Amino acid sequence: MSRIRSQNTKPELLLGQYLRDHGLRDFQKNVKNLPGTPDICFLDKKLAVFVHGCFWHGCPHCRLKQPETHADFWRKKIARTRERDRQAVSELRRLGWRTLEIWECELKKDILAAALEINNLYYGITA
Repeated sequence: MSRIRSQNTKPELLLGQYLRDHGLRDFQKNVKNLPGTPDICFLDKKLAVFVHGCFWHGCPHCRLKQPETHADFWRKKIARTRERDRQAVSELRRLGWRTLEIWECELKKDILAAALEINNLYYGITA
């Protein structure tokens, strides 16, 4: 697992490039001094975006099958990751940040919808 990337993953790079191509350029990536090290941060807007890999973060949408070997290990590992995600979002919100969690499968299905969510939060547009 040491070879698994924790930053600059394909989904993060894809979303970052899409945002830049469509005018949202003032973000920083992987801000280490914030809880959870958000993947994309708009510091002046206090907006943090997490791009979650479906397997590693236990996506509730696509329900990927977990490995059968070492099943207990994987179940616990993914549960710990989800709890860490919840804690990071909670802490950021307590600090006055708005957060958005985007799943890898959502990006693959409709990157425009994900970018619009970010755009709406960035400009303070509510549905």
